[in-house]
Amino acid sequence: MKNLNLIKELSGIAIFILLFGFQSFAGNTSDDPILLKINEREITVSEFEYVYSKNNLNPQVMDPRSVEEYLELFINFNLKVYEAIQLGLDTHATFIDELAGYRQQLAQPYLNDQNVAEHLVEEAYERLQYDVRASHILVSVEEHADPADTLVAWNKILSLRERILAGENFSALAVEYSDDTSAKGMPATANRPAMRGNSGDLGYFTVLDMVYPFENAAYNTAINEVSLPIRTNFGYHIIKVVDKLPAIGRASVAHIMVNVAADAPEASQKQAKSKIEEIYQKVLDGEDFATLAERFSDDKASGRRGGELPAFTSNRMVPEFIKAIAELDKPGQISEPVRTQFGWHLIKLNNKSLPSGDEAIADLKNRISRDSRARLSQEAVLKRIKNEYNFTEYSQNLEIFFDLVDESIFQGRWDKSLADGKNGLLFSFSDQAFTQQDFANYLASVQSMRTPESVRNYINTMYLNFRNQNLLEYEDSKLEEKYPEFRQIMKEYHDGILLFELTDQKVWSKAMQDTTGLRSFFNNNIENYMWDDRFDAEIYTFYSEKAAKAGRRQIRRAQRRNISHDELMKTFNSSSQLEVSSEKGLMEKEQNPLLSELDNRRGVTDVFKSGNSYIVVRVNEFLPAQPKKMNEIRGLVIADYQNYLEKMWVKELRNKYEYNVNTDALEALFGN
Repeated sequence: MKNLNLIKELSGIAIFILLFGFQSFAGNTSDDPILLKINEREITVSEFEYVYSKNNLNPQVMDPRSVEEYLELFINFNLKVYEAIQLGLDTHATFIDELAGYRQQLAQPYLNDQNVAEHLVEEAYERLQYDVRASHILVSVEEHADPADTLVAWNKILSLRERILAGENFSALAVEYSDDTSAKGMPATANRPAMRGNSGDLGYFTVLDMVYPFENAAYNTAINEVSLPIRTNFGYHIIKVVDKLPAIGRASVAHIMVNVAADAPEASQKQAKSKIEEIYQKVLDGEDFATLAERFSDDKASGRRGGELPAFTSNRMVPEFIKAIAELDKPGQISEPVRTQFGWHLIKLNNKSLPSGDEAIADLKNRISRDSRARLSQEAVLKRIKNEYNFTEYSQNLEIFFDLVDESIFQGRWDKSLADGKNGLLFSFSDQAFTQQDFANYLASVQSMRTPESVRNYINTMYLNFRNQNLLEYEDSKLEEKYPEFRQIMKEYHDGILLFELTDQKVWSKAMQDTTGLRSFFNNNIENYMWDDRFDAEIYTFYSEKAAKAGRRQIRRAQRRNISHDELMKTFNSSSQLEVSSEKGLMEKEQNPLLSELDNRRGVTDVFKSGNSYIVVRVNEFLPAQPKKMNEIRGLVIADYQNYLEKMWVKELRNKYEYNVNTDALEALFGN
């Protein structure tokens, strides 16, 4: 079975689903009688009723004639699906994998809380409008560390915050105490140059640049205020918000740079400042920015491009650079000299592009689905599942794994037999129960070579994964039972994929590949592929009667001397391309009003008026009605052959399988 690509989806499955719709009804109950039975396969009234309503403008009025027409399509559809099942197409591995892939996508909305998801998108869109500059101090602690270790980290970060509130310098404390190595900087090694410390300053950033708890604190803390301690998977942070600006989005700029280190001698500092001021004066005097960048910028790579830099977002440039761009409003505007850690800059704005509306919402949805905050939506679902299925947890029974598991698990060598006989209950819900042995089997299945960490932290993390995975898998297994609309959508995809594959075999690909059958079909239906009477003609359009009469004389002379159409048009339009227009080629007599009254012979017509124009037709040859050649209309013949094969296949299926329609149930629809 072929994989369905996008084109196939649009031309195959989508057609069937568009025809028969995504249904939302209760399913087969005593109030939903059987309408159609094909051997043992049963299809209910509600399925057909939805199909009919979906494809009619006024579903409240059921016209008996159109119901019967739809019923015929409905029977054909279900006969083809039944045939595919009888041929075992639903047992092919590719079909099973394909359907599973669709199911996984369709299940996602049911395994995520849509209210939470919508809130996250709305929140992100609001934050997208601003860039925040912040500094932080980090005290590292593992995500699932022992309570004692967590308390030590908490007390340390709280103490640092209190010292800052008492007046100590945030940056100095960041350099001394932060576990973020970028605060202190790093000396050069054989493999990398020295990295200057940032004293905790993270520069500007926007939504989705930082982990969600950090982002929340940054956007919810006032400028020059210090947040309460924030917990992320890295540890505890305190955040000082330095600035908030209208977002620059994706900025495109050019710059001229005069390089000077922050710790350069004073004489060098003065020299650099003087140079940038001199260049700035030339800009003010109207000299070309790109030329100045090429001549004077110390950033030689961008200088060769007239100072142009690749487009960037706020988190990709030093904060002083971003601040200057935020203050530029119009393309072409140039900043005053700006000092950064690299030296002095003049910045010319090309544009600032901030996505908005549907484009921004779609992008945010996609990015949020891959971000850690997406777990909030899933956590809401997990909470609901726990309540619905009476989830009970026995956390004390997890304790044995802190002794049973050692660092061999980080080499993928932990022996799960160490947990043999350990059958204490870890958690239960609905009719499910999971024991210590189940968790041991899970640990053994996911262990691999990885960086060692605290065993306790690892066990806690793996247990949460194990617990949540089983809760979600159970809920996933109940979707068809709990949600009739999901069950029906899956039925649509199941039937649509099968039908597409079999129709491709029986009709679409066969019509393309069966050259003998195609030729025979063409020959047997040649009367359907006839050219009407045609002219090999040229139609000349003039815009005054006088020009048309003069032009007619030239056209007659050209026909006698075998002067071509192209040469004639060069003569007509020697002074202007607007004097005369024309068209030429083989033209069917009945399809062109200008030709319908012509005699069937070679020659040049009189001038006749058409609207505000004057027409002269030159007939080079008359071709009487004749059959079209196969290579001229191959696409049309293939389409007709496909329709023929479809019709013959349906006839075959109706003879092959026994099917019955419940006419009483069908007639009952007319009274609804």
